[in-house]
Amino acid sequence: MSFIAEYRLSNPIMQETRRSVSGVVLEVEDEQPVPGNQSRMIFWARGAEAALEQFFRALPDDPSITDFEILSTLSERRLFRVTLSSEGERGLTYVDAIEYGITFLDIETDERETRYRAQVPSRNALMNYREQCRERELSFELQRLYRSEDTETARYGLTDRQRDALCRALERGYFEVPRDVSTEELADEFEITSQAFSALLRRGHEALLRNTIADGTT
Repeated sequence: MSFIAEYRLSNPIMQETRRSVSGVVLEVEDEQPVPGNQSRMIFWARGAEAALEQFFRALPDDPSITDFEILSTLSERRLFRVTLSSEGERGLTYVDAIEYGITFLDIETDERETRYRAQVPSRNALMNYREQCRERELSFELQRLYRSEDTETARYGLTDRQRDALCRALERGYFEVPRDVSTEELADEFEITSQAFSALLRRGHEALLRNTIADGTT
C-alpha cells in the first residue's frame, strides 16, 4: 500500500518574483530536467489581471530563470514555460523523486510557500527523498502522510487530470493507427496548449508504466 504525502518545500524557483507579487498562484504542469542549465518548467499562473501583469513584468529579473515565454493566455490565467538557471535547478527535485519511486500529484506555490502532494511507495522512500532535498539546501516540512485510497487512479499513481487526459485520448482514437484525433484537438477540449496536453499524457504514461510493468523492477 502506497502513501500520499503532503509537504512544504523551500524552493528558489521564481522565489523573488513570487515574493514581490501577491495574489498569484502557480500550478506546475510539467518539469523537464535537462543537464547544463537547460531544464524547463511549465506552469499556470492564476490571479487577477493586474497581478498577472505585475508578475510578467517582474519575471525577467528573477535570478532562478534565464528565459521564459507565454504559451497560452486565458482569462485570469497564463501558461508559462521557463528555462531555469543553475540556482533554479537546485529546486527541481523531479529526478530525485523518480529515483525513489515518488510521483508528484500536485505542486502549487504562491508568495509564501511551495506545497506538494505526492504518492510515495513507502516511508523509507520519503525519508530518502527528504535527505536529497536537504542536500540541495531545501527545507522539507511534512504536513500529512496517509494511505492512498484503494482506487484505480491512486493505485496506478495517476492524478485525476492525467487519468482524464488518457481516457479522453483513448475514447477519441488518439492511440489508433492512424490517429482519429490530434493532440491539438484534445488540448482544445481541455483548454490548454498542445504542449501542456502532451506533457499530461507523457507523465500519465510514465506513472502507468512505473506502477504496472516496471513495478518492483526499478
